Amino acid sequence: MRKSAFLPWLALALGAVGALIRRTELNTVFDPSSGLPKSGAGVTVALIVLTAAAIAGAVAAGVIYSKSFTAAAGYSEAFKTKSYLVFMLKALAGIAVIVTDILLSRSDTDIIGLTGMAKWVFVLLLALAGFGLSVMAYCSYTMRGSSFLQLGSVMPALLFCYWMVALYRINAGNPVLLDYAYPCLALAAGALSAYYSAGFAFGKQDLRGTLIMSLLAVYLLPIAAMNDGPAGLRAVLIIFALYIAAGTSSLMQGLKEKK
Repeated sequence: MRKSAFLPWLALALGAVGALIRRTELNTVFDPSSGLPKSGAGVTVALIVLTAAAIAGAVAAGVIYSKSFTAAAGYSEAFKTKSYLVFMLKALAGIAVIVTDILLSRSDTDIIGLTGMAKWVFVLLLALAGFGLSVMAYCSYTMRGSSFLQLGSVMPALLFCYWMVALYRINAGNPVLLDYAYPCLALAAGALSAYYSAGFAFGKQDLRGTLIMSLLAVYLLPIAAMNDGPAGLRAVLIIFALYIAAGTSSLMQGLKEKK
């Protein structure tokens, strides 16, 4: 196995560390009465430094590997999954997202402030994103194309974009950027990661963009999961982080040196 295939898992480990720091920050830095954060708190500075290092590392990895290596053409070939166990876990991840979506839709749980038609659009996009994960898992394992591959590959990107807009909308009047900055960054990274990965299904691959945004998404999504919200949606963020890490690892494992 190419050593670089471990980079996504390193990003995930850094994301786990960042998540612990973020949880500590949310529990200790914000004033209970005013909701304002303490200025210059150590955990806040530590998370900013860690995030800056993660961004720098992701950009460096994307630039270095895209200059020296190339990925196979087509989504199924580029993200080829060799292990049956990994395939099953990725397919089950999509099913888990769909099941979580159904449970959320049937409960009275507030879904990021969405009501009425806006809520049901989110529910539909979440279900389609889960379906897309399973389709991509199937195609990357069987090495077969599917009429659903292109549709399924864009669904996570649409979900993250809609989710980000909804999150920004509910925080439009919130002057405390630290309260929602990391979730917004995570959703943006998730959307761009899905966008670049979907490019492989449409014959327009961008290895540099895929690596940079996927590594950032893997790092940021666990941090975003630490914010308050429905447990189901927080679990979905973790599922996506694991799925993107597995997919990026497969991508990097299959890279070929440029001639």
